[in-house]
Amino acid sequence: MNYQALYRKYRPQRFDEVVGQDHVTETLAREVIEGKVAHAYLFSGPRGTGKTTSARLLAKSLNCPDRAPDGEPCNVCPSCVGITNGTSLDVIELDAASHNKVEDVREMRVNVSTVAAAPGARRVYILDEAHMLSRAASNALLKTLEEPPEHVVFILATTEPYKLLDTIRSRTQRFDFQPVSTEILIDYLAKISDSEGFSYDHAALGAVTSHAGGSVRDAMSLLEQVAALGSGVVTSAGVSKALGIADADSYGRLMDSIHGADAAGALSLIAEIASQGADLRRFVSDAVGFLRGVFLAQYTGNIEEVANESRETIEHWKRYASVMTRAEVLRAIDTLSDALVQLRSGREERLVVEVAVMKLARPEIVEDLEALTVRLDRVERELREIKRGTPPVASSPRSEDSGEPDRPFVTTAPSPQRHETEPRESGAEESKAEEQESKEPEAEEPEAEHKDRAVSLTFGDFEKAWPAIMATIRQDVGPRRHALLREARPVAVDNGIVQFEVAAHMHFHLEQLKADTGIEQAIVTAGMDHLGRPIRVAFRSADSTEEHRTEQVERAPDKDTLVAAEDDSAPDPAAVVLDILGGEIVADSNETAE
Repeated sequence: MNYQALYRKYRPQRFDEVVGQDHVTETLAREVIEGKVAHAYLFSGPRGTGKTTSARLLAKSLNCPDRAPDGEPCNVCPSCVGITNGTSLDVIELDAASHNKVEDVREMRVNVSTVAAAPGARRVYILDEAHMLSRAASNALLKTLEEPPEHVVFILATTEPYKLLDTIRSRTQRFDFQPVSTEILIDYLAKISDSEGFSYDHAALGAVTSHAGGSVRDAMSLLEQVAALGSGVVTSAGVSKALGIADADSYGRLMDSIHGADAAGALSLIAEIASQGADLRRFVSDAVGFLRGVFLAQYTGNIEEVANESRETIEHWKRYASVMTRAEVLRAIDTLSDALVQLRSGREERLVVEVAVMKLARPEIVEDLEALTVRLDRVERELREIKRGTPPVASSPRSEDSGEPDRPFVTTAPSPQRHETEPRESGAEESKAEEQESKEPEAEEPEAEHKDRAVSLTFGDFEKAWPAIMATIRQDVGPRRHALLREARPVAVDNGIVQFEVAAHMHFHLEQLKADTGIEQAIVTAGMDHLGRPIRVAFRSADSTEEHRTEQVERAPDKDTLVAAEDDSAPDPAAVVLDILGGEIVADSNETAE
């Protein structure tokens, strides 16, 4: 016998051999046993999920004289053998793509009226790709489909049921075939590999099923191709080579380069993939799919139920979900999706991919809000790591802002500044003296001067510094406390006491703010850092008397006070931005020309 492809060789011959469609096969077998077979069926679903195979099994079971009590055909009688070999006169398979005219339907209507070849048998018409029927042919089929002879059963199979007329769908009993889950398909491929004598590993079969998209036929065809390429050995490298795609670890390397701001590593990865002859367009598409998995792992607790992937792939997603920030993942998805659109329009593939990965690894070269958000996230992450006493490492796991519990606020005394580097061993005594001198406590500020500085604080000064103070204490008080503090707004400053006002209906928030000393201590500490002077905090309700509020209104300062305050103001905001983002001031071209 000539060689047969694996999907033909292992085509199911019993209902219980159909992979991953138990909801269909069990129902059909039960209908055959109870004699409640419908006159017309509609099998819909993706390619390679068993639609035509199930239709043949139903025809077998209906015409088998030695059918088992559970509805399974015997596969040894002449009727079953004829259906298996495709020589039965009672099972007529038509391809609607080539029989989509009204004349073809009329001929089928004439043949329907004839009796079956065997006494008591059922004549089964299997119309594959039924959505290819023209509108006129579909209308011509309606009457026959609604009231066929008692010995006739119609089975329509299609991958696009929405293209069928509503009148056809309403006259049939519909079964939806689902893509086969990854784990079930891996077990099935392992069973076939054992039967064929293939050598394989679980990761390689997972790669095959991942690219099959839930189609059993596609998975078996790819398994056969990879096994032939590897002389009976199925490996992940063989899958990548057979499909012309990048290795599975390439996506992890890309994530590391993005998160670690390693532009050189990202470009080297693209050069390596291109030198291997892999399809860069497919690489970008698969990278978007990998980032989707990381995105789901960040926002979903039960990702195993959401994503139909192997255990190894899900573990990789979870790993990078704990390392990369959400802003990085979302920006990477958007950037690579835009690159994929450009690749489909015929742009230079390698250049487009290289520019895309450069934008992701070095967001400072892109002037948009998303890139700025990623850069700020990196700065915040490094600051958190410095506060915790660990050096900032690019690939260190981050702490989720949304899921992190409240942390107790702990103030740390500022370390005395050293004006010199580490002491040399040769001057031990001199170093010791300098160290003792540096450890001497600074002279305490006189109480009168301390009070004068507190009184000199104006509401305008605090109002300007309040956004920076909120940004500073956000990481220190935790998300719950930060949400409480957002409901309070500064309204006045009285003798160094900053008055915060909470809406009148938010009694719970007001009580929580008053009772939580950690929030007050965080504001005081941050205010000292940003304003350079001590402050105190008080919370009150918005339903306070108008007279009390009027007392808190400050008198407008005169010109001399404003000039003096301007001299002692906080650092220039432009200088702060340049220091954080590492930019530089470029002279305006118009000013240069003048």
